[in-house]
Amino acid sequence: MTELRRDDNFQWTGEEVECASGIHWAIAEQANGIVAIIVNSPGGILTGKQMRVLAEIVGEDGVIKNTRRMAPMLLIPKEKVGAALEQLQTVGLRVANLHKSVRNIAACPGKGFSSNSRGDTLGLAQLLDEAFYGTILPWDFKIGISGCPRNCTGVQCNDLGLMAEPRGKYSLWIGGSEAGMSPKHGTLVQKGIRHEQIIPVVKRILETYTAEAEKLEGELGEGARAKLYHVLEKTGFERFEQAIEEVLNNPVVK
Repeated sequence: MTELRRDDNFQWTGEEVECASGIHWAIAEQANGIVAIIVNSPGGILTGKQMRVLAEIVGEDGVIKNTRRMAPMLLIPKEKVGAALEQLQTVGLRVANLHKSVRNIAACPGKGFSSNSRGDTLGLAQLLDEAFYGTILPWDFKIGISGCPRNCTGVQCNDLGLMAEPRGKYSLWIGGSEAGMSPKHGTLVQKGIRHEQIIPVVKRILETYTAEAEKLEGELGEGARAKLYHVLEKTGFERFEQAIEEVLNNPVVK
């Protein structure tokens, strides 16, 4: 099985971002010359102190735009980027990525906030972020978590979606796509996954995705953007279902 590697080391040169592993970090000059920095915030959670620092970075007349993946995007002049990155670090904030890793994890408020929710979402988003932030992948990988069938985060439209079930369990979808000219729903591959099994299951999915994408590199074409659904179209779901079952049948994670 392909071993996952991580790399959150990148360098802002004053003009662009450099990262040896090829992860595309979310610092990018826009068409109008302003630089956008997307701040990693799993589930869209920020403390008051962190919000104050974001406001300080952009200034009183500056702009913070929320992305569809629940992450704040700072819009600042290029000459302020270096200082902004240092300010983010002082309050424990990190830059999100755009491609070749796990994107900012979207999650609804979940149990304790919504009366409809059946399980933890925000805590799980944080655990997944800690486990997989900066993981090197074939292309971007989006994760969405919903606490109930009202499905506020559209779990079926992510590369991997989790929906809380009663008694601390989750249903799992893989292979969805929310963007592009041909958005599609993923496939329900497993129900009844316990909270403590989620990290091992997601790890195995990412390992399988990476391994199968490497095998298909010649078929997909050099430099191909091998999204998970592209790989699934070539391999089918059986290989992934088998990998998930191997983890769930492992007594260590039961």
